[in-house]
Amino acid sequence: MSTPLLEVRNVVRDYTLPRPSLFSRPVALRVLHGVSLTLGAGQSLGIVGESGSGKSTLARTVMALDRPQEGEVRIDGENLYALSRTDLRAARRKFQAIFQDPYGSLDPRHSVRRIISEPMRSLEAGQPGTSRSDRIGEVLDAVGLSPAAADKYPHEFSGGQRQRIAIARALVTRPALIVADEPVSALDVSVQAQVLNLMMDLQERFNLAYLFISHDLGVVRVITDRVAVIHLGRIVEEGPTGEVFDGPRHPYTQALVEAVPKPFAGRRQRGRSAKGHASVAASGAAGAGCPYEPQCPLAQPLCSMEAPALRLLAPEHSAACHFA
Repeated sequence: MSTPLLEVRNVVRDYTLPRPSLFSRPVALRVLHGVSLTLGAGQSLGIVGESGSGKSTLARTVMALDRPQEGEVRIDGENLYALSRTDLRAARRKFQAIFQDPYGSLDPRHSVRRIISEPMRSLEAGQPGTSRSDRIGEVLDAVGLSPAAADKYPHEFSGGQRQRIAIARALVTRPALIVADEPVSALDVSVQAQVLNLMMDLQERFNLAYLFISHDLGVVRVITDRVAVIHLGRIVEEGPTGEVFDGPRHPYTQALVEAVPKPFAGRRQRGRSAKGHASVAASGAAGAGCPYEPQCPLAQPLCSMEAPALRLLAPEHSAACHFA
């Protein structure tokens, strides 16, 4: 069996909260609870969940920006957190990121040429200037922008064009993996479709793997092969995207799917879905049992005493629920 391009093994990530008073002890908040996942070359995996579920923390951990307290993140078999600074810099050529805000992720003081060349200057020292210029022209063409765009500045472009520049910057080191953290949520719906189509075309052209993080289930359905649902820092369901969304096994996934607005749905149905989603969003920290137990319609006494493990329910489809 070939080695996965990305392998996350039992990652635990804590944040230290501000102390309420000078003499109180620091309190740690656990954001990721033993998260594990794999992603093969050329594949796309969606990470979905509500705000505060740990999606962006997972993205930062995969990008080696946040060191976990426990666990490993491996790219092409290399544990990123066991590498020296020099080796990690070399490994970063294999993975790049696209961020949510195309307005905030591009420095307004720099030209597009400098923005796109920054990863090459940082990660490929000694690269000839002519080679850099050729690469910049290649990635601009790949994202549908003219070579003249290289000498302009971010304020001269629309939101969709700025995100194309951000994608070009991610492509310039020829990575195998792109971590996309809410890459279209700040764009108009019509522009979202254009950017998603571009990303799918680029995936086919360059055999890219995407770790696609979003709260928008419709967007995830379009662009990913598989999806993992995260709730309070735990993967609660994972499987083929269409299978998970059309036949969710975990009650939390069912609540997320039901909360998606449905055209022409009756007022009574819309109200019921919104209420279910609101209760999910209010869920708090869990003790020894299942974190979703206070909101779960399937809850039994076992759920408050024992946290369920992620178990296989169908080929390639897993869920962490005692009664899934």
